[in-house]
Amino acid sequence: MAALLGITVKGEIEPLVPWGELSMPVPGLELASWIEARLGRKPLWCGDTGPENVQRVAWCTGGGQSFIDSAARFGVDAFITGEVSEQTIHSAREQGLHFYAAGHHATERGGIRALSEWLNENTALDVTFIDIPNPA
Repeated sequence: MAALLGITVKGEIEPLVPWGELSMPVPGLELASWIEARLGRKPLWCGDTGPENVQRVAWCTGGGQSFIDSAARFGVDAFITGEVSEQTIHSAREQGLHFYAAGHHATERGGIRALSEWLNENTALDVTFIDIPNPA
Protein backbone atom coordinates (compact mmCIF):
# COMPACT_ATOMS: atom_id res chain seq x y z
CA MET A 1 0.00 0.00 0.00
CA ALA A 2 2.94 2.32 0.62
CA ALA A 3 3.92 2.22 -3.06
CA LEU A 4 0.34 2.95 -4.15
CA LEU A 5 0.06 5.94 -1.85
CA GLY A 6 3.56 7.33 -2.30
CA ILE A 7 4.67 6.64 1.27
CA THR A 8 8.36 6.03 1.98
CA VAL A 9 8.53 3.13 4.43
CA LYS A 10 10.64 3.99 7.50
CA GLY A 11 9.99 1.02 9.77
CA GLU A 12 7.46 -1.03 11.65
CA ILE A 13 5.53 -0.06 14.76
CA GLU A 14 4.76 -3.71 15.38
CA PRO A 15 4.31 -6.74 13.11
CA LEU A 16 1.76 -5.92 10.37
CA VAL A 17 1.87 -2.18 11.12
CA PRO A 18 4.47 -0.35 9.04
CA TRP A 19 4.95 3.38 9.17
CA GLY A 20 6.43 5.88 6.80
CA GLU A 21 6.41 9.42 5.52
CA LEU A 22 4.83 11.31 2.68
CA SER A 23 7.30 13.35 0.62
CA MET A 24 5.69 16.52 1.96
CA PRO A 25 3.02 17.34 4.55
CA VAL A 26 -0.53 17.50 3.18
CA PRO A 27 -3.87 18.52 4.72
CA GLY A 28 -5.92 15.57 5.96
CA LEU A 29 -8.70 16.08 3.43
CA GLU A 30 -6.15 16.12 0.60
CA LEU A 31 -4.79 12.76 1.77
CA ALA A 32 -8.37 11.41 1.80
CA SER A 33 -8.74 12.47 -1.85
CA TRP A 34 -5.38 10.89 -2.72
CA ILE A 35 -6.42 7.61 -1.06
CA GLU A 36 -9.68 7.63 -3.03
CA ALA A 37 -7.86 8.25 -6.32
CA ARG A 38 -5.28 5.52 -5.72
CA LEU A 39 -7.50 2.83 -4.17
CA GLY A 40 -10.69 3.53 -6.11
CA ARG A 41 -12.82 3.96 -3.04
CA LYS A 42 -13.69 7.00 -0.95
CA PRO A 43 -12.39 6.45 2.57
CA LEU A 44 -14.23 7.23 5.75
CA TRP A 45 -12.12 10.05 7.17
CA CYS A 46 -12.03 11.28 10.74
CA GLY A 47 -9.60 14.12 11.19
CA ASP A 48 -11.34 16.79 13.20
CA THR A 49 -8.79 16.64 16.05
CA GLY A 50 -5.75 15.62 14.01
CA PRO A 51 -2.87 17.92 13.13
CA GLU A 52 -3.34 20.47 10.36
CA ASN A 53 -1.09 18.48 8.01
CA VAL A 54 -0.23 14.81 7.67
CA GLN A 55 3.28 13.50 6.98
CA ARG A 56 3.97 10.52 9.26
CA VAL A 57 1.56 7.68 8.44
CA ALA A 58 1.00 4.15 9.77
CA TRP A 59 -1.20 1.55 8.12
CA CYS A 60 -2.49 -1.99 8.29
CA THR A 61 -4.48 -3.34 5.37
CA GLY A 62 -7.78 -5.15 5.80
CA GLY A 63 -9.23 -5.26 9.30
CA GLY A 64 -6.44 -3.42 11.11
CA GLN A 65 -8.49 -0.89 13.06
CA SER A 66 -7.43 -2.42 16.38
CA PHE A 67 -3.89 -1.12 15.81
CA ILE A 68 -4.91 2.55 16.01
CA ASP A 69 -3.75 2.93 19.62
CA SER A 70 -0.28 1.56 18.79
CA ALA A 71 -0.06 4.02 15.90
CA ALA A 72 -1.14 6.91 18.13
CA ARG A 73 1.39 6.00 20.84
CA PHE A 74 4.11 5.89 18.18
CA GLY A 75 3.28 9.47 17.24
CA VAL A 76 2.12 9.30 13.63
CA ASP A 77 -0.19 11.93 12.17
CA ALA A 78 -2.53 9.43 10.51
CA PHE A 79 -3.55 5.78 10.48
CA ILE A 80 -4.96 4.05 7.39
CA THR A 81 -6.72 0.70 7.38
CA GLY A 82 -9.59 -1.06 5.69
CA GLU A 83 -12.24 -1.30 8.37
CA VAL A 84 -13.65 0.77 11.19
CA SER A 85 -15.27 -0.05 14.52
CA GLU A 86 -17.25 2.42 16.60
CA GLN A 87 -14.47 2.82 19.14
CA THR A 88 -11.91 3.51 16.39
CA ILE A 89 -13.39 6.93 15.66
CA HIS A 90 -13.40 7.85 19.34
CA SER A 91 -9.83 6.65 19.73
CA ALA A 92 -8.69 8.75 16.76
CA ARG A 93 -10.41 11.85 18.12
CA GLU A 94 -9.18 11.38 21.68
CA GLN A 95 -5.59 10.82 20.55
CA GLY A 96 -5.55 13.59 17.94
CA LEU A 97 -4.78 11.75 14.74
CA HIS A 98 -6.34 11.39 11.32
CA PHE A 99 -8.04 8.06 10.65
CA TYR A 100 -8.92 6.65 7.24
CA ALA A 101 -10.99 3.49 6.67
CA ALA A 102 -10.60 2.80 2.96
CA GLY A 103 -12.29 -0.61 2.69
CA HIS A 104 -10.99 -4.08 3.53
CA HIS A 105 -10.89 -5.20 -0.10
CA ALA A 106 -9.51 -1.91 -1.45
CA THR A 107 -6.59 -1.83 0.99
CA GLU A 108 -5.59 -5.47 0.40
CA ARG A 109 -5.97 -5.57 -3.38
CA GLY A 110 -2.58 -3.97 -4.10
CA GLY A 111 -0.68 -6.53 -2.05
CA ILE A 112 -2.34 -9.46 -3.77
CA ARG A 113 -1.70 -7.90 -7.18
CA ALA A 114 1.98 -7.40 -6.27
CA LEU A 115 2.21 -11.00 -5.05
CA SER A 116 0.80 -12.34 -8.31
CA GLU A 117 3.33 -10.26 -10.28
CA TRP A 118 6.19 -11.49 -8.10
CA LEU A 119 5.11 -15.13 -8.50
CA ASN A 120 4.95 -14.73 -12.29
CA GLU A 121 8.43 -13.18 -12.41
CA ASN A 122 10.17 -15.46 -9.90
CA THR A 123 8.57 -18.88 -10.25
CA ALA A 124 7.33 -21.22 -12.95
CA LEU A 125 3.75 -20.51 -11.90
CA ASP A 126 1.32 -18.81 -14.26
CA VAL A 127 -0.70 -16.61 -11.93
CA THR A 128 -3.55 -14.32 -12.94
CA PHE A 129 -4.80 -11.62 -10.61
CA ILE A 130 -8.58 -11.38 -10.83
CA ASP A 131 -10.11 -8.39 -9.11
CA ILE A 132 -13.66 -9.14 -8.04
CA PRO A 133 -15.12 -5.87 -6.73
CA ASN A 134 -16.32 -5.96 -3.16
CA PRO A 135 -17.92 -2.99 -1.38
CA ALA A 136 -16.50 -4.08 2.00
